[in-house]
Amino acid sequence: MKRLIALLLAAVMTLSFVACSTNTPEGTGNSGDPTSPTKDPATLDKIYQRDSYTGEALAVAENRNTVVATLGSAKLTNGVLQMYYWMDVYDYLNNYGSYVSQYGLDVTKPLDAQNCGDTGTWQHYFLGSCLEAWKYYQAMALAADEAGIAILPEYQEELDGLYDELAKNAVDEGFETIDVMIQADAGPGCTAEDYYTYTELYYKAYSYFNTKFYEIEITDKMIDEYFTEHEASLAVNGINKKTGDSSMVRHILFQVAETKTDSDWEACRQKAQDMLDSWLAGDATEDSFAALAKEHSEDPGSKAEGGLYRGLTDQTSFVQEFKDWYLAEGRATGDYGLVKTDYGYHIMYYSGTEPIWVYYCREMLLDEGSSKIVSDAVDKYEAVIDYDKILLGEVKLTEEK
Repeated sequence: MKRLIALLLAAVMTLSFVACSTNTPEGTGNSGDPTSPTKDPATLDKIYQRDSYTGEALAVAENRNTVVATLGSAKLTNGVLQMYYWMDVYDYLNNYGSYVSQYGLDVTKPLDAQNCGDTGTWQHYFLGSCLEAWKYYQAMALAADEAGIAILPEYQEELDGLYDELAKNAVDEGFETIDVMIQADAGPGCTAEDYYTYTELYYKAYSYFNTKFYEIEITDKMIDEYFTEHEASLAVNGINKKTGDSSMVRHILFQVAETKTDSDWEACRQKAQDMLDSWLAGDATEDSFAALAKEHSEDPGSKAEGGLYRGLTDQTSFVQEFKDWYLAEGRATGDYGLVKTDYGYHIMYYSGTEPIWVYYCREMLLDEGSSKIVSDAVDKYEAVIDYDKILLGEVKLTEEK
C-alpha cells in the first residue's frame, strides 16, 4: 500500500456517502463489474475525447496550479486533481488486493495503455471516478461552509498535525523532503499543500455528512409506515414481524498500542478499567455511558452515536469475543463488562433488544436520509470540467526491490 493512502486510512474511515463509482468491492455499499464505465453519462463523451491524459513530468509540474474544474465558487487545480486521481487508484488496489488482475488491470503497465471494459482505458476509468468523488466532497464542503458546520475536533486535530506526520513519514521512508515523497506517490509537481487541500476537503465533507446524519430523526410511526409500504419486498428478504430479535450494544474502545507488548496490553486494560470504575462511581446510566463513548471511544464506527451498535445477531460480522459477550446466555439490559479483542479493550454495555424488522426498517430509512443529505448538496451545483487542461503524471504502482 502506498504511503499516502496508508496515512489517510489510518486517520479516518472511507466516506460511506461518496459514490466515486457505482462499482466498488462487495461490502462497501456498491456492487457490479468494476471495469464498466461508471461516470456521469453527461461526461462520457467528453472524457473519452482524449486517448491519454498523461503529460511529460516537467509539463505536469508546471501546470500544478492550473484550474481544471469548478463547482460553484470552488476550484480544482491540476495538482489537487492528481491527489484525487492517485488516491482513487490506491483505494481501488487496497479494496481489491490481488484480485485486480482478474479485472484486467496490470499494475506494471501504464494505466492509459490498458483497456478497461468495452470503452476507454483504466486511466479514463479512474479519472472519471475521481472527478465524481471530488464533486461529492466539494459539494459537501460547500454545504458545510453554508451551514456553518466546522470540521469535527478529532479531524481538525489530525489536520493540525498533518505536516508533522508527513515530515516523519518522509524521514522514515528515506525521502529528502515531504514533497519528494508526495511526488513519488502522486506525480510530478504535487506538494504537501496539495495533499493538505485534499485531506482538508475530505474531513470537511465527512464532518458535514456526519453532523447532518445524526440529525436524522426516525420515529416509530415512520418505521411502521415503512414496513406496511414495503412488507412484500421485505418478506422476499426473509424479514417479517416474526423474524426475531437483535441485540443493541454500546461500547467504549481503547485501542492497544501497535507494539502490543504485555505492558501495552496492561496499560490498555487499566485505562479501560479506570473509566469503567469512574462510570460506576457516578450515576452509571446508559446516557452517561453514551456520553463517555462520544468523548473517549476510539471506534470511529460508533463513537458519534455514543458507542451504539444495533441489529446484532449471531450472524453479525464482529470479532468473536465481542459476539460472545452479547450472545451470552442470560444477557440482560444494563449488563456491563470488559472485553479484550485484537483491537484492544472494550467497555461493554448491553442496551437490550429490538425486533429485527424494526432494525431493518430503520436502516432503510436512514439510507434514504443519507442519500438525501448527499443529493441536496450535490444537486445545488454543476461541475464544469476543462478536460483539455488536465495533465496526469506517471507513478510506479509497484515498489522497487
